Amino acid sequence: MTQRIVSLGFLAAALVVLAQAFSIPQGDAYQAVGPRAFPLLVGAGLGVVSVIGVVQAFRSGPSPAEETPTEETHSEETHWPSVLMLLGALLAYALLLVPVGYWQATTLFFVAVARVLGSRRLVRDVLVGLVLALATYFLFDRLLGITLPPGLIRLAF
Repeated sequence: MTQRIVSLGFLAAALVVLAQAFSIPQGDAYQAVGPRAFPLLVGAGLGVVSVIGVVQAFRSGPSPAEETPTEETHSEETHWPSVLMLLGALLAYALLLVPVGYWQATTLFFVAVARVLGSRRLVRDVLVGLVLALATYFLFDRLLGITLPPGLIRLAF
């Protein structure tokens, strides 16, 4: 039942995002990407994932845990040290973003989150974080013209 409620809630959120995105003015004709493009993209993505979740939630019947509640269904408790470490990593990311730079801070943030979530492969985490950070940096800063903080090490290209 919980999965059904959550999936329907996300579907409702997707509809709200899409409705609000369509209310954004299109912008000038000379702009390649208008101000409503990204909200539409996010709303459409959320809608697709939500529909998949709704279909899966209603296709499968109630789980055995939902049919007969026992004490075992509540055995998974929140691991608060991990939550606090993730919040600390997010706070550090927010504080380091401008002085250190987008792609550098994002790489560090990715590595920190991977470590908190249990990864012990530091080299892989650094490489994946660096590739993702540089890819998003080039997408926004260079292709879309949305300036991101360059930070300590400015990219030559």
